[in-house]
Amino acid sequence: MTGGLRSIFIGLPPVVLLAVIGLLGMPFCATCGGHDEAVTELVVKCKRATELLGDDAHPARIGVACGSTESSGGNGNASWTLPYTGARDRGTVSFDAIKRGGVWRVDRATLEVGDEIIDLVACSSRGSTGPAAGGARLSQTNADAAQATFSGKVLRSTHATVAVGAECTGTLERERGGPTAHVRVTCQVANAAEAAVAYDGRGAFTLDVRDAARSDDDHIEYSDSAAPEIKCRLSAADGKGTLTLWSTAPTWELVVEL
Repeated sequence: MTGGLRSIFIGLPPVVLLAVIGLLGMPFCATCGGHDEAVTELVVKCKRATELLGDDAHPARIGVACGSTESSGGNGNASWTLPYTGARDRGTVSFDAIKRGGVWRVDRATLEVGDEIIDLVACSSRGSTGPAAGGARLSQTNADAAQATFSGKVLRSTHATVAVGAECTGTLERERGGPTAHVRVTCQVANAAEAAVAYDGRGAFTLDVRDAARSDDDHIEYSDSAAPEIKCRLSAADGKGTLTLWSTAPTWELVVEL
């Protein structure tokens, strides 16, 4: 077998041989720093990731990897995009990791398989149920999905029809540990029998489950500040939260305490 492989490589043109060596070597460079073990642990802990790749998901031995690792003693930093594979499918993992005291911690990691993108850090965190922030209730039906309902009173308002003291309620839905979520907010309007939709959009979402045994210390961040019309920012942590809606044309702002 070894002789056969050697004869195959010898027979290849130099350009092709360099390309083959590159495809074989790049994934190895991306995993030789030790951070790949922490990344793979996130992948196999994420139910949706193993559903797509397989329970044996691991860095692919052949493929195109891009990134860098800097390490000195017990400290270091790594940022890579590399192929992952398993019994079911193949995908791409992008991650940022930091090493302190000889231990690697993954700060950001996403898996892309086809058209689906999964936030591996959020997906691998254990789900929680119970109050998330003053009236907000976060419940994860599984490790890679999040749902929340929230409500609160308007603290400040320059809106033409939503006054200070009006009640606003909303829902948040994040599918399969994705990096975005859908948020819908309704608020009481002066001289109206029913609440009106104040915001309905999709923006960036992060969930930090700080203590898997508790639900009141989860940290939720949502931002849709680039929306062309009404913009939204939601922040909740340690049993409290703030919702901010605003517009630049016409100019107004609502601040809701959750």
